[in-house]
Amino acid sequence: MTENRDPLSQESLTVPVANNSNQSLEVEEKLTTELPKTTEAEAYQKNKANDHNEIVLLIAASEKELADLKLRKALMEADFEELLAEFRRLILPQKEISVIAKKILLEYFSYELLNPLHSVGLKPAENSYDLWETKHFLVRYYLDNNQNLVFSFKINPVDSRFASEFMPLVTVNVQEMKVIVNDEEVLRLIHLWYADKVFSKSQLSLVNYDINLLLQHFRRLDFEVAATLLDNTQKLHVELETSYPMTANVLDEIFIITMENEDFDFEKLDTSHYEVLLDQEQKVAIYPDDNNKTALFIDSNKRRRSLLDFFTSYSFLVPLLVRK
Repeated sequence: MTENRDPLSQESLTVPVANNSNQSLEVEEKLTTELPKTTEAEAYQKNKANDHNEIVLLIAASEKELADLKLRKALMEADFEELLAEFRRLILPQKEISVIAKKILLEYFSYELLNPLHSVGLKPAENSYDLWETKHFLVRYYLDNNQNLVFSFKINPVDSRFASEFMPLVTVNVQEMKVIVNDEEVLRLIHLWYADKVFSKSQLSLVNYDINLLLQHFRRLDFEVAATLLDNTQKLHVELETSYPMTANVLDEIFIITMENEDFDFEKLDTSHYEVLLDQEQKVAIYPDDNNKTALFIDSNKRRRSLLDFFTSYSFLVPLLVRK
C-alpha cells in the first residue's frame, strides 16, 4: 500500500501547513510591534501624580488635626455659655469630632454644671475621666441615647460592709434647657436608708442639701427644673402610691407615737381613711387605693421642703411607704 501513495497528495497536504506557520509568525510580530511602551517620561509623571496625591492626603490629615487642636484650645478657654453653645453645635447633632475633644467638652461642661459642689470638695476622681468625687458621693456623667447629660450619684455607705450603686438622679436636657430629677431614685434612697440601713439619716440630709444646691444653680443658668420630690424650695403637696397594704400594726404604731407628742395628732375620718396631724399645720392623709394598697397625700402646708427632708424629720411615718 505504501508503494501506491500519490506524491501529489502528500505535497498538497504539507504546503498549507507551512503557510499557516508563516502567517502566525507575522501576526505575532505585528502584535508585539503595536504594544505601547512606557517611556521614562510617563513613569516619572505617574510617580509625580502619586506623590502629589499622598501630599494632598497628608495636608488634609494635618488640617484636620490642627482644627481639632484649635477646638480643644477653644474649649479649654471657654466659659459656660460658650461650652453650652459648643454642646449644642457638636453633641446634639452628633457631629464627628475626636474622642479627646468630646471628652474635654463633656468634662468642662459637667464641671460648670456641678460647680456648687466645690463646697464639698469637688475634684476629678483618679483613674477615670468621666467621674467627679466629693466628700459625700461620687458623680458619674454620661450621654444617654438622646444626647442628654445624665448625672449618676454613688453615695458612700454608712458601713464598709455594705456596697452602694450609682443612681441616675439628674438628667440635663440641653435641647429643651430642662433638668429632670428621677423621683423613683429618691424613693429608693428612702428605702436604702430606712429598710436596708445602707445610708444614715444624716447622709440623706447632706445629699438632699447638696442636690438642692445644684437645682438652684441650674435655675441660675436658665434651666427649667421640673417639679420633683427632691426640691426643698417648693411646698410639698404630693400623692404617693405604695406597694404595701394598710396594716393595723403600722397604723397602731403611728397612733401611739402621735399620742405621745403634743404637737401631733391622729384622726380616723371614716372606716379606712386616717389623717396624721403634724406641727406647723402639716398633715398626711392615709387611705387605700383602688388595689387596696396604702396611698398617702402629704401636705406640708406653707413649709417648703423635699420628700427626703419630710421623711427624715418624721421617720415614724416611713413604714407607710417602705417596709423593712
